[in-house]
Parts: sequence; structure tokens; C-alpha cells
Amino acid sequence: MRFSSLKIWLVTVLLAALVGNAFAQANVDSPYSIFGIGQVRDKSMNVNLGGMGGIANAMYSGSMINVANPASYARIDSLAFLFDVGMYFKSSTFSNSNMSEKSNNASFDYLAMAFGLTPWWKVALGAQPYSSVGYNMIIDKIDEQCGHYTSAFSGKGGLNQAFIGNAFKLGKHFSIGANATYVFGNTESLTTVYFPDSAYFISSRRGISNMVSSFMFDYGFLFTGKIASDLNLNIGLTYAQKVRLSGTQTMFIRSIEGDATQEIEYVIDTVYYKVDNGSKITMPQGFGVGVALQKNNRWSIGADFNWMQWSKFAREGINDPLQDSWNVSLGGEYIPVSTSISSYFTRMSYRMGAFYEHTYLNVNGNSINKMGVSFGASLPLPRSLSKVNVAVELGQCGTKASSLIQERYINLRVGIAVHEMWFMKRKYK
Repeated sequence: MRFSSLKIWLVTVLLAALVGNAFAQANVDSPYSIFGIGQVRDKSMNVNLGGMGGIANAMYSGSMINVANPASYARIDSLAFLFDVGMYFKSSTFSNSNMSEKSNNASFDYLAMAFGLTPWWKVALGAQPYSSVGYNMIIDKIDEQCGHYTSAFSGKGGLNQAFIGNAFKLGKHFSIGANATYVFGNTESLTTVYFPDSAYFISSRRGISNMVSSFMFDYGFLFTGKIASDLNLNIGLTYAQKVRLSGTQTMFIRSIEGDATQEIEYVIDTVYYKVDNGSKITMPQGFGVGVALQKNNRWSIGADFNWMQWSKFAREGINDPLQDSWNVSLGGEYIPVSTSISSYFTRMSYRMGAFYEHTYLNVNGNSINKMGVSFGASLPLPRSLSKVNVAVELGQCGTKASSLIQERYINLRVGIAVHEMWFMKRKYK
């Protein structure tokens, strides 16, 4: 693929991401995004790794950008420029013991690029959503004093992240790396109480808006060594630093006229309004460990364990029922014959994996857990090192116990990984 065709690829995939983001935003992301900073994205942004259950801590490739462990950048092909962009399409069914509701969501997934400055120093940069907020819930109740009343909860927005990472190769077996991530964005939440059957109680609404703009840091270590002539053992470690994100919080309380069924409402009075420019959100520390076996250009298998101290999460003025989270994931990849000329399907990569996550949410004494399986494949492009990657994840999150909500979903991720040899000196005879 020549430079001109690469530019066409870049324009095409960027336009596809922007169009997908514009026309297919979901009105419901998850009712559990009401807590914390919203629904936090998975650690691994790469479609390849998503097809293997999300294993990432010990995985590397000369043609893959693995943001989850920045030390893996050091193993990228020194002569290559890598560009990877992806989108996701998610279909969910939310249900409790009484009813169910469907939601569809499609949006930009990630963008990343990487290249080598020297044979031992590699750089990566990119962007991805960090968390998303999208919920709309109405709860009807009856009270002895005020009669029937309705509580409405809605939220929207999310945080984004842009990162730059550096990795250094230390000898033949070791590498280290770090990501500096700029987190920015805005989340909004509204809580409204309506009194449709009472002339003595006025409906009221509380709104909270958090605008965040700050840096986060995470680090990685990778060991790789041969245990046979064509078999590598990899061990990866990651650490996310505890940080305080700076931002601005705006809070108001208003008396309103209207009810949950009306599209038009009138503000009677603003009884409270405050802007806090020194608002802080404390993000917790976390670590991960992974082990993988990789046979050159044939197969890979791996396992990960990750932990985050979400019980130390804090945002001023709001208490969230968060707990420490952990997850385990297993996965693998198989390539029948990577150099085959006669059969396209034997050059494809086939992937599968599974995961279980004890999430950071604990609601009414119930831990909100998540589990699923994934499948994926890479489709090589003609006369090129570039590939189209596809991953499908089938999962379940939450429980129907204690009148809570359970989500069952299908998540399709599609990515284009461009691999260009930009730093090779050409010789002419």
C-alpha cells in the first residue's frame, strides 16, 4: 500500500467513525451509569484483544498497538508506522422481574497510532471514550402524606481520553513504558420529583454537571523469553496511578411546574445555584498481571487478572456505592498458515476468549457482576500487511434480584489496522 492509498484509508475510516457517532447515539447506555463517572470503558481498546476476552497485560505484536500495557510498544516493528481505528455496535436488553427494554448503540471506539524513534524507543498516541453516561428512569411511589409521586432520573455525557505513550526496550528480554492520558468531558444528571395528585407540593429538580479536564498516568512492564526455539513466554505487569482530576461542578435546585408525562415544563424558582471551580474527583489506583504463551505466527494463549481500588473513588458532594473491582480473562488466537498463498482462510487469524468481572458497583447489597464470551478474526487485505479486525462479545451484566436491572448484550467491534513500512531505506539498482 502506497502513501497515497494510506491517506485514502485514513480519510475513509475517520469519516466512518464520525458518521457512526453522529447518527447512532443511544438514548440509554446503561442504568448503572448513574453511579461514579458513568460506565467506564474496558481496559483494552484493541479489537484483536477484544476477540480474546480482553487479555492484554502480556500480549504484544510487531503490528499491534496494545494501550493496556504501554511497555508492549517497545516490541513494535522498528520500520513500521501503525494506525488503528475502530467502531462498535451494541445491542442490549435491559430487564427486571416485571418488564424489559431494548437499546441499540453505535459509536466511535478508538483511534491509535504508533511508530519507532529508535530501535529501542517507540511512541504511541491516540484517543478513546473513557466513560459514558446515558440513562432515563421513572419510578412511581405512594406516600401517606403526599400521596402518589414520581421520581425521574436522567443523565447524559461522558469523559474522553487522549493519550501519548513511550516505551523503552531494555536489552533482549525486558521493556518498560508509560502513558500520559488527558481526560476531559462533561457529565450531566437530573433528579426530579413530581407530585401529580397534590396541590400542596411543588415539583422540584436537582441538576449536577461535572466538567473534567486533567491528566492520568499508567505504567507497564513486559518480560519475554524463549522457552523453545519458536515459543515465547511473556509476563506483563501494569499499574494505574491514583490521581485527583480537576474540574468544575455546577449544581442547582429548582421548583418547576409540570409532570413526568409533559414535554413542556416551567421553572417557578431557582432555590439553589452553585459553581465550584475547584471540584476534585479522586480516581483510584489499580494493577494488573498477565501471562501468555506465543508461538511465532501460529498461536497465542494468555490469561489476565486486574484489580482497581474503586472503594477510594470520591467526587465532592456525592456518595457513590462503589467497591473494589477485579476481573479475570482467558483467551487465545490461532493462525493456520500465516504465509499461505493458495488459501485466504488459512492466513486469517481466529480468536476466542471469556471473562468474568466483579465490577465496582454494589447496589442494595448486591454486587453487579459481568461475564461473557468473545470471538474474533482478522481479515488480511490484499498485497498489504494491513488487516480488518472483527470481534463479537456476548455478555451479561447485573442481576434481577432486589428489583435491580439485568443487561444482556451483543457487542460487535470492527477495526482497521494499517501497517505501513515508512522507515525502510529503498535501494535501486
